[in-house]
Amino acid sequence: MSFSNPVPVAVINKPLRVTDLAWEFLRPVLKPGDTVVDATAGTGQDTLFLRQCVGESGRVFAFDIQAVALQQTKCLLDNSKSADNVTLICDSHEFIRIRLADAGVGEQAVKAVMFNLGYFPGGDPAIITEGETTIKALNSALRLLSTGGMMTICLYPGHPGGAEEAQAVIAWGEMLEAPFVAHHFQTLNRKSPPTLVIIQRTR
Repeated sequence: MSFSNPVPVAVINKPLRVTDLAWEFLRPVLKPGDTVVDATAGTGQDTLFLRQCVGESGRVFAFDIQAVALQQTKCLLDNSKSADNVTLICDSHEFIRIRLADAGVGEQAVKAVMFNLGYFPGGDPAIITEGETTIKALNSALRLLSTGGMMTICLYPGHPGGAEEAQAVIAWGEMLEAPFVAHHFQTLNRKSPPTLVIIQRTR
């Protein structure tokens, strides 16, 4: 897969972030009118990115269990004049398939799902995503992905509970069978670095 645009020099001159890589892999996959999901809204950066990719004709759903995260996401979208056709859902991502079905989105109808695991930056670090519910969410997301769709999962093993969750997600990815293909990208010379898992649905 080739990137749609060169990686910006500002990014090259400092360590690549897994979120940067997730965006670069998703850009060539998404087009206006697609339905997409941010499974962990957090500060709203991924939600805004997805909204910019799918345009006014697309649909964006953003999940978070913390109302403060969704409020921050809403402020970011409002300030960027990108709040149209974005649905914010205050619920655990493990219920992603149920909540999208309620919104009229069926299985294999979503082009991309983004997971940025860990905890809400600036929030309570004790409130974290956890392996058990994350795996449930990932399995639900698989059923939502359309042919050619992609799921990105940013893992953060450096915080308490993060290593266990990362190990669970990687083990889950290793067990996937066709039509899914799982990839794992990581920094080799850092201790407990964030890593990126990408899942593609090929048919």
